[in-house]
Amino acid sequence: MELNFEFKKERKLGEIVQDFINLLRLVLKHFFDTIFRMAVLPLCFMLILIYYGTTKINLTGNRDFSESLDLIVVAIVVAVLLVLVSLVFFGLAIEYFILLKTQRNTDFSSADVWHSFRQHIGKYFVFLLVALLAILILFVPLGVVVVILAFIPLLGSFAIGILFAFVGVWFFCAFLFYPEGYMEAGSSLQQTFSILRKKIIDYSVSSYVVGFVFQVLLMMLSLMPVLIIGLIAYNTIGFEDTFFESVYGRMFVSIGATILILLYIVYYMFSVLVYGIIYETAKEVTYGEDIYAKIQRLGEEGSDVV
Repeated sequence: MELNFEFKKERKLGEIVQDFINLLRLVLKHFFDTIFRMAVLPLCFMLILIYYGTTKINLTGNRDFSESLDLIVVAIVVAVLLVLVSLVFFGLAIEYFILLKTQRNTDFSSADVWHSFRQHIGKYFVFLLVALLAILILFVPLGVVVVILAFIPLLGSFAIGILFAFVGVWFFCAFLFYPEGYMEAGSSLQQTFSILRKKIIDYSVSSYVVGFVFQVLLMMLSLMPVLIIGLIAYNTIGFEDTFFESVYGRMFVSIGATILILLYIVYYMFSVLVYGIIYETAKEVTYGEDIYAKIQRLGEEGSDVV
């Protein structure tokens, strides 16, 4: 399907949010069809791992801490795998966005997204190292700012959210500037910050607004399955003291946790779309890649007048 959407243009705060909604309406079904096919196997693996983890919790519930080292290992493995799966799907969403803007249609499949991700995986690792180093440097100053903002009633929480929204936009744009050849990986964060600070309010607030709306929607979506599973469990099994030690109890917990992981992954993958729009906006403001097209249109308009 041909995509009737203009990526390269300057946008203000309201236009970023509106264009995100417009793009989401155009690609929502294709986005889910493409990404979900790649998510089935990892989610099944996470379901099995969570079930195994809940089994270990029940088996070690009455043991001493020193005897529950295997439980700690399982918890660490689950957390690490969740982070890795999230990073992979975040990368897949980036490749989806790149294919979307370069081809200007939805005539590509999960295999195309996966192939593109494998081609660029080296650059992901390089930038990941740069990002980790930057996070270590920024950890203390950001922590100080967060602590100060936390003491501001009401507005402080919004300010913290906007701050982290900007950090997300900053790192995302720095990454895309790197593989597209505009910047080197080592200097991409510094150069990107110089670009984004010109419209820091528009980029930060628009990203925060979209993220906040998505969090509310995902909360509502997760609430319904939890209520349904809870009612089924209550009417068929009953919430006794031994409920979570039963096979059905562990199964319900595992399914619920997997649903939450899926919603968590979907949230961060959809954030790529708004980040991508902000990136195209910042790139257009800085580099103006369509300047020749604008000159050509002006020339055509001038010739019509004559």
